[in-house]
Amino acid sequence: MDLTALIKEGILIPLESEVHNPTSLSINSQTVERGALFIAIPGSQHDGTAFIDEALRRGAVGIVAPLGVGEKIASHFKEQYPAVSFFGTPDVRKAASLLASIFYPLQPDNIVAVTGTSGKTLVVSFIRQIWHHLGFPAASLGTLGLIVEGRPLPPPTGTEGINTPNPVRLHQILQNLKEQQINHLAFEASSHGLHQHRLDSVRLKAAIFTNFSSEHLDYHHTLDAYFEAKVRLFQEIMIHESFAILNTDIAEYEQLLALCQKRRLKTITFGKAGEMIRLISDIPKDGCQDVFLSIEGKSYNFTLPFVGQFQVYNVMAALGAVIACGGGVTRAIDACVNLKGVPGRLEQAAPGIYVDYSHKPDALSLALKTLRHHTKGKLCVVFGCGGNRDASKRPMMGEVAAKLADKVIITDDNPRFENPADIRKQILAKCPGASEIPSRHEAIAKAIEERQPGDVILIAGKGHETYQLVGDQVLPFNDVEEVQKCVRI
Repeated sequence: MDLTALIKEGILIPLESEVHNPTSLSINSQTVERGALFIAIPGSQHDGTAFIDEALRRGAVGIVAPLGVGEKIASHFKEQYPAVSFFGTPDVRKAASLLASIFYPLQPDNIVAVTGTSGKTLVVSFIRQIWHHLGFPAASLGTLGLIVEGRPLPPPTGTEGINTPNPVRLHQILQNLKEQQINHLAFEASSHGLHQHRLDSVRLKAAIFTNFSSEHLDYHHTLDAYFEAKVRLFQEIMIHESFAILNTDIAEYEQLLALCQKRRLKTITFGKAGEMIRLISDIPKDGCQDVFLSIEGKSYNFTLPFVGQFQVYNVMAALGAVIACGGGVTRAIDACVNLKGVPGRLEQAAPGIYVDYSHKPDALSLALKTLRHHTKGKLCVVFGCGGNRDASKRPMMGEVAAKLADKVIITDDNPRFENPADIRKQILAKCPGASEIPSRHEAIAKAIEERQPGDVILIAGKGHETYQLVGDQVLPFNDVEEVQKCVRI
């Protein structure tokens, strides 16, 4: 790996005269091999500079650290490790992305990034499924891990459940896919990943902005900062002439459109006012809906095997990506009637009982409004909120539940290291009529036990998760399995 170009550009600043060309790259000291370049990234939970000693003992021949810190590190270790190259960098996260793209240069030809607050997991899954129907070997990457259809390609260790992997892991995946002749990839671009420059060196054919609402304020602190992180995808990462796929029916549309036009990005718009993909109507039916779209002026209608208008928007976004990458519209529409959902996204665990990942106010509101159309009796919701996460949404979610459900049971989600009773109390502050049942198992069982004909139950917050985090314990727990146990009883 030749570091000369990055040194000339001032990305890497040698702190010693000797420069070694490394044979591997790592940001995790435990995976450092002899001959590796170790990038020490300070983080919110772990500071990579604290593990430089371990990386050197494992055989690292180069260390990259933030300027200032890097100079102190070089001074401290150069006598003990005189043959090691030490580098400073003005932006260690950006340097990590650039280094990863140089060390793993191959990427699929058609890469689509999906950002937004909700819908990312579903959209990348739908894109992958449509591509597969069109005959393109395709993959998706995100919350559910790396999924490849048509080829037995297991995910690299550490990618399962990671929304946007670190840049080294991400570029390893890109190179691996390209080497396997998989030229189509859709992946989730999280606000954390965008803010931390994990995607900066990915060559995108298209990017989607689904929607926007309050989330991750424990990390970004303000709604403006959260939005700015999302917008980096279009403002800094995408190249000219690539496609921006935008939802016309969100408040941020005009701002996003102006930004994309300024950067000379091609645009595909979808929604009720979409120019390329326009929603004419969707008619709810039992467990599905009839959808009527206008795409490039031509009319299409099909039956979508999901409930909820939000699923229509997810499908429109996916169709925009497929069109951007050269897929035919008619065959893409044919694929939509056979799309499969993803676990825990308004998943029907038993007749009239749904499990959904909705763990923020807008998502909970959307799930309840969707199920109201399919409720002949009463609508019941069972949910809690995660610990050590944005606490401001807890009373907001309580208020949503009180307004939109007929019956509310507040229970534990993943309390982590917070007092579960405190979390429930914050939710109940805006949902005073709710029942409080700490045990999630008992809460689900109670809701099912009291269900009457025509009632619908929503169990929200954990979705596809198969565990419950309590302190430092990871306890087996699956909402769908709990429902099915209770129904069998």
